[in-house]
Amino acid sequence: MRIMLGLFTALAVVPLFFFYAGAVGSAGTLAISSNTVCGISATTLPRTIYCTDIDESVATTPYLVYPNVSFDSVSAGTDFFCGLKSSRKVFYCWNGNPVNRKRVYRGSWVISDLTVGETQVSAIDRSGNEIRWWRKAGLFPSSVLGDYSSLTSGNNFTCAITTNGTMTCWGPLSNYTMSTIVAGDSHMCGLDSSGLVICQGSNSSAQCYAPTGSPYEYTGFALGLSHTCAIMQPNYTAVCWRNYGEAQLYQPLNGTAFEFLVAGGNLTCGLTTHTYSVLCWGSNWTDVSVRKLSLPMILPGICVAGGGDECDCGTYPESQRLCKGTGVICQRCDFRKPIPPSPPPALAPIPSKSKKTSMTGWKLDWWN
Repeated sequence: MRIMLGLFTALAVVPLFFFYAGAVGSAGTLAISSNTVCGISATTLPRTIYCTDIDESVATTPYLVYPNVSFDSVSAGTDFFCGLKSSRKVFYCWNGNPVNRKRVYRGSWVISDLTVGETQVSAIDRSGNEIRWWRKAGLFPSSVLGDYSSLTSGNNFTCAITTNGTMTCWGPLSNYTMSTIVAGDSHMCGLDSSGLVICQGSNSSAQCYAPTGSPYEYTGFALGLSHTCAIMQPNYTAVCWRNYGEAQLYQPLNGTAFEFLVAGGNLTCGLTTHTYSVLCWGSNWTDVSVRKLSLPMILPGICVAGGGDECDCGTYPESQRLCKGTGVICQRCDFRKPIPPSPPPALAPIPSKSKKTSMTGWKLDWWN
């Protein structure tokens, strides 16, 4: 399998977002669903979620979903979001319109890794060492016992990594020994125990043609409808691949270091290392144009309570300042992080309009 390399660095701000964007994947501080991007602010306490809606030419002024709620993480499904409250005993879901929101769970379980697939919601119950599902449509059990370290969800499948490194999936995917996993709409990628890339699932657009490289060269995966992106070390730049029949490798911004990437549909967004701003691009490798969203600074990771005792690979620099004394951010174990490169010239923010464009087709009983 031959992978051609094309480098397209486009700094112009142009109309780009003519996509269908359904997002699935893992819990984090930034997520994409339909034409909406939501993230957890690094500038406020409580840690509120800001969202912005995007159409072909403009993005709306960012708006708050729950102004008085502090959030631990946010995840997105095909057309809705879920956010885990900082207490980790409550989570809310909404469809991009802050009017249509629902408190789904409030109880005694301490949960983590709240993830959303196409329709299902799952989380790890840290109180009872098990995975629980909501809105499972008869495709998933109510719960499964076991010791799990991470969780991800896609289109009618959920995969988890046990504490001994074994991957278990519920749905049409095989089990491997993996250290990290991230789900897309209908495929999954991650690192095996030696740090090499493994992808499986739908390969209709060559999204599973993982590039070969040295251990841990590719990490921080983000999977869309028919493309895959990753962070490439040692410079922490974004690289993506897709095509029909043969994978095409392309880099949308060859000089920008990213903390992480998220994807949904034909859209990928990344959080920059130096400014914690959000840059987004489409999946057309022949014309890659990048735009900067008008969201506030977004947290580079989930703030966990305590002084970092539960961080297996150390704490993120400046995490106590970013979490404003409420905890720390754990350094990702798949990152072997050197000093990042100098920041490139800043992109101008995209135009904004004051009136928010709400998602359509939802009712107040949308969860049913």
